[in-house]
Amino acid sequence: MGTRHIVVIGAGIGGLAAALALSASGFRVTVVERAGTPGGKMREVAVAGARIDAGPTVLTMRWVFDDLFEAAGTALSDHVTLHPAEILARHAWGAEQRLDLFADIDRSADAIGAFAGPAEATGFRDFCERSRQVYQTLERTFIRAPRPTPLSLVRAAGLRGLPALWRISPFETLWQALGQYFRDKRLRQLFGRYATYCGSSPFLAPATLMLVAHVEREGVWLVEGGMHRIAAALADRAAACGASIRYQSHAADIVVAHGRAAGIRLASGEPIAADAVVVNADAAAVAAGNFGEAVRAATQPVPVSERSLSAVTWAMLAQATVFR
Repeated sequence: MGTRHIVVIGAGIGGLAAALALSASGFRVTVVERAGTPGGKMREVAVAGARIDAGPTVLTMRWVFDDLFEAAGTALSDHVTLHPAEILARHAWGAEQRLDLFADIDRSADAIGAFAGPAEATGFRDFCERSRQVYQTLERTFIRAPRPTPLSLVRAAGLRGLPALWRISPFETLWQALGQYFRDKRLRQLFGRYATYCGSSPFLAPATLMLVAHVEREGVWLVEGGMHRIAAALADRAAACGASIRYQSHAADIVVAHGRAAGIRLASGEPIAADAVVVNADAAAVAAGNFGEAVRAATQPVPVSERSLSAVTWAMLAQATVFR
């Protein structure tokens, strides 16, 4: 029996990461991507002659990519240049109300104190401490776990870890938790973005999402040349490890034989046999039949009323005159 062949549908970041990990582990990998470039949502667009990130704009949890490239025999820093961000975010409520948040907690607390008063600065420090505790509780048991579930989380924590699990506030909304630390509605609105990051509502999402605040303080990185360089680096390294990446190749159907995925069929009609298929797409696309009827039941459909949109962005090339 020869080397097992894995087909990956989609050259977004998840697909590229899978392709790199699999090819570095000795599998024969073919990636099919209907677009002409890698990256998926991590793409760039041309605006008035300039190339602008049209998806994520900064990198957090750098260790994920460090580990991925290290397992492939190289280092992330060998492929992209990263710069730590000193200012994490800049906010404005009208022309006169500005607030910068920094990588340094003390600088952020001072800025919040000047913006909204000393009580809010104290609340911010308390909020930072709680977000750190939430992150530390979940890092080993959930964030770094290969296939985490609520049950595996409880098992990994053990009896001694149950009090810490209770403190991650799974039954409290993020908005309720923010109200414990901030009385200023602008600050509650600002930190509510930890829910909107992932297309959720702070009025519905669990307070657990405050851990994103700690993730930001662990490091926000700017990628020289734009975030698309990350996608290009993943694609290049996967190819160097033997993966074949085929752009402008639309996977129309996943072929099933004996109850298992046996390959795909491109929109052109070309079949590609495989021992397994990795689908780097929204699970709803599978349930909607976008990859054929044979695999439609593999995931549950998401009603239109329950779908979410995390952001709408406009990309433009302009001279800033007020907000800099």
